Amino acid sequence: MSSFYAAVIDRALRGLRHALPELAEIRPGQGVLDVCCGTGDQAVHLARLGAEVDGVDLDPAMIAVAEARRRRFGRDNLRFQLADAAALPFGASLFDVAAISLALHEKPFDTRLKVVSEMRRVVKPGGIIVLADFGVPARRFFSFIESLVGGEHYANFKDYQAGGGLLKLVHGLNLTVENRAAALGGGIDLLKIRN
Repeated sequence: MSSFYAAVIDRALRGLRHALPELAEIRPGQGVLDVCCGTGDQAVHLARLGAEVDGVDLDPAMIAVAEARRRRFGRDNLRFQLADAAALPFGASLFDVAAISLALHEKPFDTRLKVVSEMRRVVKPGGIIVLADFGVPARRFFSFIESLVGGEHYANFKDYQAGGGLLKLVHGLNLTVENRAAALGGGIDLLKIRN
């Protein structure tokens, strides 16, 4: 799955990869956490902008691809580690920015809440949290792709859609959306939250 993701999905998501750092106001030297970083494509892009980037993912195969990218990137402002987004291995108020892209929809509702709560915990007061995921209702193409994945992933996607997506999630956590953007022709919602 990780090789397919790197070859196909990363290319399809280039628009999102550029929209996210703009919304997050990424600047050189900022500490940025890429939660559920997958193959590391977004993290590499953030590091190219001069940010100090840490990427975490629970899938060893994804981290292996991300590490290979890091070695090719050849700079020391990018790190990856195997970690659970619902229990991040970082101290409180450590990062200027934390972002997650297209990972919340695949998790059970309680895990979504834990992940966003953990992101809040590790971001400095006044820092930025960016959540990017499928809009509601999802475009037919995205729904079709998710149905092909099937299983628990697809069940969680349907629950995410029925539950109102990102906006309902952040309102349930009493978070205030400072700015909202879209990517991939409006199929992806990006929410900027000030911690």
